[in-house]
Amino acid sequence: MPERRILLVGRRDSEILQFLEALTGSLPSHQTADSHAGLTHSLTLKTQYYTSTIPIWIDEILSPTEWSTAYSSPEAKEVRQVLGAIIYCFKKPTSDSEISDSIKEDLKGLEKVVKACGYSWDGVCLAVTMPHSIQPQVEKAAEEWEEFMMEFGFEFVDFEAKGRNDYGEPTGMERLKEALEANDWNAPLSFGLDDLDDDELDELAGDDPVDQDGNVRNGLKLEANEMEQEMFGLHQAILEETGEGEDDDDDEEIQVENLEAAMQRLQTVKDMVAELPDDQKRVFAAKAVAEVMKTL
Repeated sequence: MPERRILLVGRRDSEILQFLEALTGSLPSHQTADSHAGLTHSLTLKTQYYTSTIPIWIDEILSPTEWSTAYSSPEAKEVRQVLGAIIYCFKKPTSDSEISDSIKEDLKGLEKVVKACGYSWDGVCLAVTMPHSIQPQVEKAAEEWEEFMMEFGFEFVDFEAKGRNDYGEPTGMERLKEALEANDWNAPLSFGLDDLDDDELDELAGDDPVDQDGNVRNGLKLEANEMEQEMFGLHQAILEETGEGEDDDDDEEIQVENLEAAMQRLQTVKDMVAELPDDQKRVFAAKAVAEVMKTL
């Protein structure tokens, strides 16, 4: 079973169970009329590349502030680490005040939790609007909802939408399933760089690996430079062996190609890090160098 989970949240009247049944084709066996908080279920995804059953955790937002504080706390670190997607359900609003007083506050809380997951978190964030029996409802075009949700890092999905949009892209539940299927549910869990404080991160990455006295103060950049030198040395050694006429030409060519690819990735990492804002540079660099190391 995949390590990552789906967190499905919404207000008590957000029709989460209606959404869940449409998504999975069934409902949790143990339900209560009072609340859907604490329910669990699962979603089976089948594509031409894989078949996987994803656990779903269901929770209820009573107070956005209290809910987000709990989920972004250090005590909830293990919960955040296993999240692969966050799906927020809400009813179509009947007034503009409902958007600002309820939906916007929920999204602010969700945004706080997503930030607590760390810069390296690559999960899916989807906001699903559910049908409302009360009329009239606020008239808001899909494009307006998309822009509104994007401010908080969520993709907007209209539960009732069918077919494709003007760009030929699927809409509604078809789009939501497409987004979930494209996610990497077997990706390794976060390795904890986001939990380091600023001083610890400064030791990993900064502008200069060595100070004026020759002391190492940027372990990450120094490691990257040393790794590049080591790869270059290995590259040269293999080229020399190849020039001596050994029989394993195919193996040597593969080794050379692998080293060259790793060196190119490392250079790309260094270029990308240089363009990032300071508040993102350190964590991204540490993760990226770790990924390159895995290929060696």
